[in-house]
Parts: sequence; C-alpha cells; structure tokens
Amino acid sequence: MRFKKVSVLVPTRGRVERLKTLLESFEQTTAGRAELWFRVDDDDVKTQKALRNRSYVIGPRLDGYKSTPHFFNELYAVCSGDVLMAGNDDMVFKTLGWDERILKEADLYPEGLFDFGVLTHNAPNFPFATVSRAACDALGFFFDPRFFWGDIFWRDVMSHFGRAIPLPSVQIDHDWVGFEPDRIFAAGERTRRADHSQYHAVAVAEAVGKLEALWSTSASRS
Repeated sequence: MRFKKVSVLVPTRGRVERLKTLLESFEQTTAGRAELWFRVDDDDVKTQKALRNRSYVIGPRLDGYKSTPHFFNELYAVCSGDVLMAGNDDMVFKTLGWDERILKEADLYPEGLFDFGVLTHNAPNFPFATVSRAACDALGFFFDPRFFWGDIFWRDVMSHFGRAIPLPSVQIDHDWVGFEPDRIFAAGERTRRADHSQYHAVAVAEAVGKLEALWSTSASRS
C-alpha cells in the first residue's frame, strides 16, 4: 500500500468524558494503522492529565473555538500520517478496521487528490475532512486559517476534481446536535457556508490552482 497511516487530529478542551469514549472506540476498532493527536490549551490541566501517555501538543487558548483552524495546523505540523482526518472530541469510531479501509481507498488515488465522506448515523457525509498530506503540503496548511469550516472547504476543493468521495463502509458517529440524523448536519451547513462566504470562493479557487500539478500527474497516468 502506498498510504501507510491515518492521523486523526483532535483539538479538545474540557470534555474528558467525551475523550474517554473516543479513546475506547479508537482502541477497539483500529487495525493499528492510525494515530491520534490532540491539541490542548495550556490552562486545561484536567484534559492534559486525561491524555497522559497520549500524543498531544499544548498551546495558548488564543481565540478559543474560533482558533480551531490554527489548532488543526499545529497538529498537521507534528503528526506522522500520510492521510489526515479532522477529528472531534465527540467522535465515536464504529467500524472494525476503519483505518485499513480508508488507506485501501486512498491507494486508488496515489497522487493524493481525495476527500472521503464517512458514514455518520444514516448517510455518507463529510464532517471529518479526510485528505492526503500531499494535498496539505501543496497548500501549506491543513485548514485555511482565514475561515472556520475546513470540512466544507476540502469537500468543495476535491469536488472540483471529482474526488469528494463517499465512503459508507466506514462509520464514525458524531455528536452533531445530539447524534441527530444527518439531515440536521446538512441543514446546518447552509448557515456554516454563509459564515465564510467572503473568503470561500477565493480560497477554493486558490487551492484548486495549487493542486493542478497533482491533478496533472494523475491525468498523465490515465
């Protein structure tokens, strides 16, 4: 396999009970080809203790939740995977061997142009942007620091190449409004997309331009 490891990147603060569920589900389902990295605020001692012997980075609170893109980029800088997943501390892994399934799918696109949408509750969806390190390296970031909703950004970028790919064989539940059906997630996306409308189209166009070189490599193989 060309792709070797999935790095699940999780900014977290003050939700130790959620982390216990996440960690248990990860350990029970991984095939050993994934890692977890957490980003913790420097004043959140309780979470730091809960993640003892885990991989995490500590940094200032900055603007709190609004700084999530920055936190994801910190984790991108230190993780070792060649496939990166934007995780949440309220995610629950459900599928045995989910990491091998993701890597097997990634191998179909060796140049690294893809974003996978896993099954969340009742339909394939894209809350956990799952992209290659090669694509991130080409852009210079995992999440564009200009706006918050990197999941929408990555799906729109990869949709340009026809590479926003549903992956319903992998289920990862997500506490989106209390584990409500995905239609709630889809309805909320309209509001979230409007939140960064002033940057979104420009950012997607810039990213597509930078990724054209990878696409040319892919096309030359076709």
